Amino acid sequence: MVLSLPDKVRNFLFNPSFAFRKVRDEEKWDSIRYLLVLAAFYAIMSAIMAILTLFVHPLFGSLHLGPDPVADPFLFLAGIVSISVITLVIAVIFGLWLHLWVYLLGGRKGVWQTEKTVFYSLTPTLIMGWIPMIGPLVGGIWSVLVAVIGLKELHDLPDTKSALAVILAILIAGFLILVLFGAMIVAMMPMIVNPV
Repeated sequence: MVLSLPDKVRNFLFNPSFAFRKVRDEEKWDSIRYLLVLAAFYAIMSAIMAILTLFVHPLFGSLHLGPDPVADPFLFLAGIVSISVITLVIAVIFGLWLHLWVYLLGGRKGVWQTEKTVFYSLTPTLIMGWIPMIGPLVGGIWSVLVAVIGLKELHDLPDTKSALAVILAILIAGFLILVLFGAMIVAMMPMIVNPV
């Protein structure tokens, strides 16, 4: 039995073990399409929330921040497509990074099972991430938990190794990003202090 998109969303949110078992042998395109649909939903909701913030918030309402996305539907659509594509690219890159840790900890079911884990584990983030303040935090933590379950189901790893792979991938990637940004700031400091 193949799950419909709403059934997948519901199961990845509330019964991820079952959902991952159902998609274990699914075609790559089905996983990619699922991620793109959820990324488009996230992009649309984020854009609507940004527009509402611009109109409701007194500080933002008085600022001219460039082209008006409400008056320019092409800009609105381009933003949705951009966010969807960027989400897919970041998910693929993180999936490859996570697979390094999965492989080191004994996961031998192939890189696609790790990519599939990442794609589906983003469900809580993409469903809730657009909600101001609580959405990214709750969705992010929930996504991490779903990823651990996904690695357990799709790579047959024990809970501890699944959790360790996800934690190492996130912490080391975060550390490397901080070091990269720190190096960029240090490199730009002379230009900031002594502008030409």
